[in-house]
Amino acid sequence: MQNGPTTTNSETALTRRDALGLLAAATAPAVIIGSPAVAKATISSNGPSSMEENPALVEAYARLNIARLERREARDALEWLVDEYRHLWPLAPEELLGAANADKGNRSSDAECDIIGRFMMRDTSVLTKRLAAKFRHANPTACFVVMSPEDAQERLEWARTYVPKGRTEKALAAKRALKERNIVESERQLALAREYHAETARLRIAAGVDQAKRRVSNAETAVINACRELSQAEAFTTEGLRMKAEAIKACGFFDHFKNTGGIMAEIASFVQSVITVAPKLAQAA
Repeated sequence: MQNGPTTTNSETALTRRDALGLLAAATAPAVIIGSPAVAKATISSNGPSSMEENPALVEAYARLNIARLERREARDALEWLVDEYRHLWPLAPEELLGAANADKGNRSSDAECDIIGRFMMRDTSVLTKRLAAKFRHANPTACFVVMSPEDAQERLEWARTYVPKGRTEKALAAKRALKERNIVESERQLALAREYHAETARLRIAAGVDQAKRRVSNAETAVINACRELSQAEAFTTEGLRMKAEAIKACGFFDHFKNTGGIMAEIASFVQSVITVAPKLAQAA
């Protein structure tokens, strides 16, 4: 088990202390920020020159870096919960498993998930009570719908109110026996569903999952707001253009557009070129 969140996102090499230092520097009378992670700029009251950058742009860029760091840390903290609670997180009992491929169908909201809500792929080789050998062989792993307490309660009520019918006494007796078996099975499913969902809810509360998800959501909103502010600020230098291009890339749509083809892919390619070439032009100047 890991002892804490690990950093896997390479969107910025800045530390939190560096980013806070940038924000302080951005509001000072002169701004000198190192490349490539930060902008190189100076501010003058005489207006922009070849080595000056818009102070509003530089300040917005510093705030964007802080927001990106917080987003990265928030995502890492949420991922860490999965590792921290992996040994405690229960698998849904086989009796509660419903349709397979829940991660792909229209019942994804009822799918079995881990503590932060990601689909869980189960090893099907051990699910011998409900899955045929042919299915297990063709599908080594699968995500299943999990019966909720509400669904189990509804199934039990149906079993109890079912009226057996049969043309012969033997057929009627068989239907009555089937009803009793269904009632017993449904009562067990209801007990299991209540126990399973209560335990998973307890663990989510203990882990602070809702708070961790709100932190991620707030961080993503802060990044979007910082990107919007940065995109609206005028750039005076090639380094300023790079900052604006980074803002476009940081909003989260860049990779999607890059892979779609057409005009959006061309724009994404241009944005990446600005990010790559602008530091070289700044150094050459």
